[in-house]
Amino acid sequence: MIQPMPKDIYKSEYDYAVPEELIAKFPPKNRVDSKLLSYSGNKFNIDPFKVISKFFHKDDLIVFNETKVFKARLLLTKESGGKVEIFINKIRNKFEAICLTKGLNLKKKKQLLKAENFPLKIHILHNDNSLVHIKFNQNIEALCESIGHVPIPPYLNRPDQEDDKDRYQTVFANHKFIESAAAPTASLHFDDELFNSISKNFNTCKISLAVGLGTFKPLSDDPITESTTLHDEDFFISDEAAQLINKQIKNNKRIIAIGTTTLRALEAAWCNKDKIVTSGKSTTNIFIKEGYKFNVVNTLVTNFHLPQSSLLMLVSAFSGKEFILSAYQYAIDKQLRFFSYGDAMIIER
Repeated sequence: MIQPMPKDIYKSEYDYAVPEELIAKFPPKNRVDSKLLSYSGNKFNIDPFKVISKFFHKDDLIVFNETKVFKARLLLTKESGGKVEIFINKIRNKFEAICLTKGLNLKKKKQLLKAENFPLKIHILHNDNSLVHIKFNQNIEALCESIGHVPIPPYLNRPDQEDDKDRYQTVFANHKFIESAAAPTASLHFDDELFNSISKNFNTCKISLAVGLGTFKPLSDDPITESTTLHDEDFFISDEAAQLINKQIKNNKRIIAIGTTTLRALEAAWCNKDKIVTSGKSTTNIFIKEGYKFNVVNTLVTNFHLPQSSLLMLVSAFSGKEFILSAYQYAIDKQLRFFSYGDAMIIER
């Protein structure tokens, strides 16, 4: 549920400067080599991420997003020799997808492009100047698997590398949910050993939210009001997971979301009438920002987010803007690494 906000808010109110050298352009050597920022005893603390379980209680429920990233970036060539990039944002069916494009002539409805070793025919079905609905003459999932590139974030300013195929994917990604155009990055810090240890010693469950490219899309300069929404994302919560989550809520026990994508799905699935999280497939365009009333998640593990972004607004709504910006400044002072391949923090509601 969204409570009335005291005023319109602007993305410029959520700005900070991060030194270029603190942007993590590559993952750490080992997943658990990252650091974890926390706050207790009126001070910030930094630990190795691998000791995260010391922040968990025996009766907590820890929720992970088990979505799997597909190789969403297609690098192609026009008949003229010009370069084209098609970024598959959302697969609609076997042959159709909603895409972002670069270098493509959007006025030409039917086109012949060249992949590395074969021709590819496309048909532009609809174009709204930001997202393009394209029909391909080949199975899109197979196409992405054979010639696609790992969709690492654009701000890394580098091509994807062999290492990204493994490291821009969680160790528990589920082959049933190959649907994300970006990784749930808070989960990238878990290696098999840490994930298995937590699964053995604590109550856990998995849900799936398909992360769209909207997670990187800059917000407009317009005022953000109570009715402002975000990009659509599909999610799925099984009956079993919903039962565990609702039992926690009923017993007033903590629910820990690993990542903002997990939190977004859990809060979107909340039914205010019945005071439960509902199971099944759904889509959300929820914008969690100042004034939002959290109903499900008590604790959040998350990375450090881009300035003026919807995710920075989300964590600020969760723990307070002044607290978050002071935490980010502390992280900068202590040379922590920022964004998708960077370090993490654990925060309370």
